[in-house]
Amino acid sequence: MNLAEALLAADKGKLTAAAKKTYEVKRLSELLGEPFILDLQQIPNQRVQEIKESAISYNGEDTKTDEEKLCMGFICDGIVNKDFNNKELLKAYGVATKKELFLKLFNAGEILKISGEICKLCGFVKDESKIKN
Repeated sequence: MNLAEALLAADKGKLTAAAKKTYEVKRLSELLGEPFILDLQQIPNQRVQEIKESAISYNGEDTKTDEEKLCMGFICDGIVNKDFNNKELLKAYGVATKKELFLKLFNAGEILKISGEICKLCGFVKDESKIKN
């Protein structure tokens, strides 16, 4: 069977569905006394490009990537729990957006880990063979 035949025979819904997973923020689980579970989802390709472009600044021939902006872009689009859009919740924490809430809730290491998990869902996986060498 060639690739075209395999693709035609495949379940198109499974092939094109966004990758999903849950992720527990253990520190917050311990503080709350119950699991703090995030629902993570793959970000569409076009949106990934927009997030990456928004995090890059140009100064002549030099480019600089704002890592915090990049990570927060992935987190804001990749965390799909509807709870974080709750106006009462945002007001209770004195913030206007879920981005501001995430910056209050998550420490720097958690932001990196969560955005890393979302990046994996988007297909960005480190080549571990290069790390070992």
